[in-house]
Amino acid sequence: MQQLQPNTTLQGGKYRIVRVLGQGGFGITYLAVQTSLQRQVAIKEFFMKDFCSRDEATLSMQTPSTGSNKQVEQYKRKFIKEARNLARLNHPNIISVIEVFEENNTIYYVMPYLPGGSLQDYVKLHGALSESEAIKYVKQIAKALEYMHEEQHMCHLDVKPANILLDDNGNATLIDFGISKNYDSSGFETTTTPVGMSEGYAPIEQYQQNVEEFSPVSDVYALGATLYFLLHGKRPVNAPSRAGGSALMMQKSLSQNVKDIINASMKVSKRERAKNVDVFLKEGYFAEQKNKPFDNYVMDDEETIIEKPFKQDYAVENVEVSDSSSIWKYVVGALLIAVLIAGYIYYSNSSSLTSKPQVEKASYQDYFEK
Repeated sequence: MQQLQPNTTLQGGKYRIVRVLGQGGFGITYLAVQTSLQRQVAIKEFFMKDFCSRDEATLSMQTPSTGSNKQVEQYKRKFIKEARNLARLNHPNIISVIEVFEENNTIYYVMPYLPGGSLQDYVKLHGALSESEAIKYVKQIAKALEYMHEEQHMCHLDVKPANILLDDNGNATLIDFGISKNYDSSGFETTTTPVGMSEGYAPIEQYQQNVEEFSPVSDVYALGATLYFLLHGKRPVNAPSRAGGSALMMQKSLSQNVKDIINASMKVSKRERAKNVDVFLKEGYFAEQKNKPFDNYVMDDEETIIEKPFKQDYAVENVEVSDSSSIWKYVVGALLIAVLIAGYIYYSNSSSLTSKPQVEKASYQDYFEK
């Protein structure tokens, strides 16, 4: 037996277990009732399923060997750190901690229960979201991250749809701070434990474990990937594949502004990525970038994307920078006109020319079609 059974009580009857909400490699989350208030809560229990067992009589968590116990204790300290990190955060779009306690030779922390499920579940049920709905949720999480980055010097490092829950009013709440890290004002991390990652949502630096000096740009990438999922109903191609040449494909129907946001936030290179969550929050963000170097915002090269192989069920286009795309349209148009004029002159002055050259305009129209 690993999970606590329904009607099990904790803290001398203060909490009563209703059922399991979910289990991962490091913990089990239960739906429970706080008996004094008769309100539902979520309780997270530290329990490493690959290393731990439970005594059926006492419900105490056990580890089979000294070596395993050392590793379990290391991650138990991380679990306590997660609870403490959450306890000091105070934001409407971040899950709060009601209580932390030790029992059954392990650690528990209690949180409000959010019945709306995760954004991942919501999209699986309803399909890809409209731009307005997706942006609503992403802006709420961006505000939570802005608070974390600017006021708490903390990175979440695991932003994804499964870690965003909806409350009774349909508002988004960020959860699961298990791999979050603090950093100082210079961007140096204040802990040295390894960082995990979620496929498709983690930036390249997390795959490389390159977080000796890290900053909010890692969360920016993950939130951009979350926006991509909400709009497409599927997670984006992972960062290592993109670094190896795989393209980030988007539906033609998306607005240019949303494409710009996704591209700015999901640059593979940290240096080229949008540096903070302003890319999701600030009206006129892209207008402000026009007269600045592209340190914060460098789009994928259009030609390299269009030539890359892909398999998609929907129409795909290459994402452009609005201003530069307009310039290139004029350049290509001017070149086409020049070719036509040159052909006409050559035709008029050469009796050996028997046919007028045909210019394939359709391919250019398809190339620049928005």
